[in-house]
Parts: sequence; C-alpha cells; structure tokens
Amino acid sequence: MADEQGRTFEDVHERLSEIVDEVSAEDISLDDALKLYEEAVKLGLSACDLSEQDLDAFLATEEETTVEEGGASATPTGSTDMPREA
Repeated sequence: MADEQGRTFEDVHERLSEIVDEVSAEDISLDDALKLYEEAVKLGLSACDLSEQDLDAFLATEEETTVEEGGASATPTGSTDMPREA
C-alpha cells in the first residue's frame, strides 16, 4: 500500500531514519531541526495510516478466506462468554 504521495511504509521508515541521523548532528540549526521535526510528525501520521490500511486489507483477506471455507467470521463481535460481575 502507498500513501497520497505514493510512499510505502518502508519509504516512510527510511526517511524517518534519515531524519534521526540529521537531527543528531551537532551543527544542526534550530530552524532546521524544527523543520525536520514537523516532517517527522507528518511521516509518523502517514506511517500510522499505512499500517492501518495494511491491517484492514489483511483482516478483509482473512475474513474472505474464512467465509469461503464456511467458517465463522474472523472479526470479533464484541460479545464474550464470560459472566459479568454485578
């Protein structure tokens, strides 16, 4: 999967690693560090979105496989067999 800019999770991870290296430099200016921080925050949000998309795609595939095999849905229904405490 890719985000709006066509980046994959691996691309985002690689850029975040580069940012860590750049921010670790002793001669970085405060302005540059702030710009990199802002980029890192956006990349972090993108990584979260990408991982959610991957998870949703995985769960959809699992659910389709389970239904095709005639089994129960892989998606939890929210109910449990455990008694509730009063």
